[in-house]
Amino acid sequence: MTSSTDTMIGGPICHGVIPATLLDHEDRVLSAAARQSLWALFVEIGRFWGNLDEDSASVHSSWLEFVEAKTTRSPSYIGEYVNAVSVVQELVGLHGRDAFSLLFQKSGIPGGPPTTRLAHAKRYVVDEFIRMQVVAGGFKGFAQPASLNYNGYIGGSRYNRLPRARLYTPAKDAQEKEKGKR
Repeated sequence: MTSSTDTMIGGPICHGVIPATLLDHEDRVLSAAARQSLWALFVEIGRFWGNLDEDSASVHSSWLEFVEAKTTRSPSYIGEYVNAVSVVQELVGLHGRDAFSLLFQKSGIPGGPPTTRLAHAKRYVVDEFIRMQVVAGGFKGFAQPASLNYNGYIGGSRYNRLPRARLYTPAKDAQEKEKGKR
């Protein structure tokens, strides 16, 4: 009989069996190296779906606030984040650039509670980063043209230095419509 971990991507780290509850970690702060690795994972989400320009730079401050909230309030996700860094490092070592598409779409994780390191990384980090990415502005990249304003949506962080919405310019819109007719 084969175990459910035999069909999952990854190696010994990913297949490590752990409890389904949130991972506790003795560290009280997330290291700068771990934070950088997590940001690289977040950037790969945007690259994979192609819905954020400039390697997700427009939502970086929102992402930092999200991670800060997840690591400074109870329950702390530091253990989950450190685990995800280890899992992603192993996957990249085994699968190279294909690691991210496999992780996002073909991980082979069985349904039910997350009982492996890979399942924890996918459920508590990757899936939450995907949701955060979409909510923080990634949803705009799925519509064309991508520069639409959205009623009731304020993009970016409160520290954002870029305009939160494009200004309506009737002359420019009329010129673009005229170009489209030719």
